[in-house]
Amino acid sequence: MSIEKSSQVPPGSGLADPPSTRPGTVQVLPVTGIPEIRHGDDLAAILAPSLCALEVRDGDVLCISTKIVSKSLGLRVDPAERDAAIEAAAVRTVARRRHTRVVTSVVQIPSGPVMAAAGVDSSNAPDGPLLLPEDPDGCALDLRDRLVTMLGVRLGVLLTDTSSRIWRVGVGDIALGAAGVASLQDLRGGTDADGRALTVTVRNLADELAAASDLVKGKAGGVPAAIVRGVPGATTDDVPARALSRTGEDDWFRRPSLESVWVALGLTAAQEPVARMSPEPAAERIERALAVAALPRKDETGRDATARWVPAAPEDASHGRAGIASNPGTSTTAGTGTGVGTSTGTGTGTGTGTGTSGSGRILVTPAGTGPDAWIAAGTLAERIRTALGAEALGAPLPLLTVEIVRPDGQEDSR
Repeated sequence: MSIEKSSQVPPGSGLADPPSTRPGTVQVLPVTGIPEIRHGDDLAAILAPSLCALEVRDGDVLCISTKIVSKSLGLRVDPAERDAAIEAAAVRTVARRRHTRVVTSVVQIPSGPVMAAAGVDSSNAPDGPLLLPEDPDGCALDLRDRLVTMLGVRLGVLLTDTSSRIWRVGVGDIALGAAGVASLQDLRGGTDADGRALTVTVRNLADELAAASDLVKGKAGGVPAAIVRGVPGATTDDVPARALSRTGEDDWFRRPSLESVWVALGLTAAQEPVARMSPEPAAERIERALAVAALPRKDETGRDATARWVPAAPEDASHGRAGIASNPGTSTTAGTGTGVGTSTGTGTGTGTGTGTSGSGRILVTPAGTGPDAWIAAGTLAERIRTALGAEALGAPLPLLTVEIVRPDGQEDSR
């Protein structure tokens, strides 16, 4: 079946036309005989003999690990400077997560993708961690031009690297750089097998090719490149890999839920806590919520309200709440401090009893009896409820009530 491009697709959209024929047999061939790459090595000259042995032909796509490109360019860093290199490579920080004692920064890199540790990788790098090229599309283009000249065939080149995906477990290879490849194929305006119109389908061919190549490259086999052969339309256009990343206004997930709420609460990047990979125990998250709520915002001064967590008594467990007998309570002062310690946690203001530790009351006390003090107490209470709500998104919290009490300890009846 031939699929024609819809006239509604804007010209110059950077998307390739769909293939005109159904796929036949697709082959994924390992490119073997590649030695350990060193700084200054000519990749095209090294790859050419192995590609000739595979009888490389028009329409083939060479998928090559970005790591060996980094090695040839000498993009190594001293292990002691790894964290600084990640920070320098980051366009922006998306999140930071703690695993045991290690903090991993998830950042956007200059070429567009969001990568853990900016793609800095120590695996298969005996001489030190490797950085990603700042312009992987440019590297792919340079390599392709050399190979086309040397081999006399029209092939595509992809620079691949391992990455995870939102909402998916595990990792797979994606395309970081592309040259001579129809990286995106526009299927809008065609029909599916049942004759229904395709209105939104844009196929990410580059990532599909990269993932397929990893089936023969692997992570421990010492095969850094593969040829994918037989994919119709794979080299009929030239769409850079940069076009594959959702950035700016098209980025639906600029920050995770916790960080998004912290930004909305007015925290600076330096004030943001570091959460664990998986939600912490309820008590830690409650403590972090109190600390986040109490951090001073821009132009705020003074100590006009405090907050104290009073865990439920053990006997309250029979009423759907869980008490923490060993925790005497956590006290937080609004308007003090500059950051949140890594030992604190976050919680939700209006959870239901679940039988987990951390239920009870959070008492907010104004510093005085004047209007400003009561306003500050109300502000702190709302910040606590918001911070707790953010913490409950990852895992439910037990019942908590946030109450404003009089400075003398009596509850406000208003």
